[in-house]
Amino acid sequence: MTRFIEKSKVDEYLARLRQGETSALDGLYGETSKKLYALCYTYMRNQYDSEDALSETYVRVVKSIESYKGENGFNWLYTIAKNICLNMLRDKKRQAPTDFDNEETVNTLGLSYSDEPKCSDESGIIALSQQVLSEKELRIVVLHTINELKFKEIAQIIGGIEATVRWCYNNAIKKVKKEYERRMGND
Repeated sequence: MTRFIEKSKVDEYLARLRQGETSALDGLYGETSKKLYALCYTYMRNQYDSEDALSETYVRVVKSIESYKGENGFNWLYTIAKNICLNMLRDKKRQAPTDFDNEETVNTLGLSYSDEPKCSDESGIIALSQQVLSEKELRIVVLHTINELKFKEIAQIIGGIEATVRWCYNNAIKKVKKEYERRMGND
């Protein structure tokens, strides 16, 4: 029941934004930013690029609000965020890599290794999942567990079949559990 109300809120905020009520953007951001950030993170794999993608998502929402059809607000937002992430990754491939792990580069920027963003993951499950799962598997797990989307909704977002998404999710969970148990047995 909560998810239905939540979806209605997103659609309501988008409808108000479409009518020119810019204050609806605050409500939309509050309702969706954590979930969209989680999605962006599955693509970008770091805090800064994920935040950039999230910001760009809301800019794009405002610019293209006229194309919103009035329903499936979450799917519309996820599609925008996904496309932004894919474009950013494509652009990154075209740029010359910078070695930020090189101590000289870090010192030139005035940063130390302690300035790296830390993820609150005391159990290590998120880090382990990032290590053992493919990008697609990680994305499905995040969308289902963190964003609480149904497998049917995930299939629409990633362009797949519901049964395949469910199968990928179950296999991903088994992979993480198996690796976790293997590591715990070795300690």
